[in-house]
Amino acid sequence: MYKVGQRSVEGGSNKSLLKKGLIPGIIYGKDTEPTKIIFEEKILRKLMDSGGFYSKILDLEINGKKEKVLPKELQYHPVTDKLIHFDFLRVQENTKVTVEVLVEFLNQDSCPGLKKGGVLNLVRRLVELSCNANNIPEKLQYDLKESEIGDAVKISNIELPENVKPTISDRDFVIATIVPPTVEAEPEKGSSEEAAAEGGEATEGKEETKTESKDEGKKEDKKEDSADKKPK
Repeated sequence: MYKVGQRSVEGGSNKSLLKKGLIPGIIYGKDTEPTKIIFEEKILRKLMDSGGFYSKILDLEINGKKEKVLPKELQYHPVTDKLIHFDFLRVQENTKVTVEVLVEFLNQDSCPGLKKGGVLNLVRRLVELSCNANNIPEKLQYDLKESEIGDAVKISNIELPENVKPTISDRDFVIATIVPPTVEAEPEKGSSEEAAAEGGEATEGKEETKTESKDEGKKEDKKEDSADKKPK
C-alpha cells in the first residue's frame, strides 16, 4: 500500500511540486471523476525500476481512501528528460485491461542451438495481453532446453494463464527465433596477391616513365646550352 497525497488548487504549480521531489499525476476511469494526486519521486522511481511497471496493479491510499490503479502513461520533459507527470487507470478486480508483459527465456546456457553458435533473435520482448486486472501475469516464460538453430518461438508455444489472451488473435505470431551465426567471408588469397602484384607493376611502370622523362629533359637542356654557346 502506497500513501499518496491529493492535489488541491492551493497545492502549487507543477514546477513547484517537481522542485520538492513530488510528481503530479492523475487517476481516471471506472466512470468516476479524475483525481489529481502527487507521488514522491523516489518511491515512484523505485517502482519503475523494479520491472513490469506497466503490468502491476498498485494499491494506493489517498486521504484514507483505497484505490487500485494500473500505470498507463509517464510523461517526460522534452529537454531534460526528467519525469514530470503520470497517468494511472482506476481498476477493480474484474476490470478488463490491456497490458504488455515481458517474455523470459529459460535455460539459455543449455540450449542446443545456442551452444552450437546460434543467436537468440528477439522479435518481441513484450507481448500485449487482454485479461482481468486481478489476473495479470508477472511475465511469460519459454524453455529453450530443446531448441535448435532454425526454430521459431510462437505465441502458441507459450502457456498462458486461464482467461488471458493475446490482443493479436488473427495469427500465430513469432516472438523469437534462433538464427545461425553470422560469418564474414574472407577474401581469396590468390586474388589479393594478384591485385598486389598488378599494383606493383603499375607503380614500376610509372617510375620508369618518370625517369625517362627526366633523362629526356636533361638531354634537351644540354642541346639548348650547346646551341647558345656556338659563335654567331
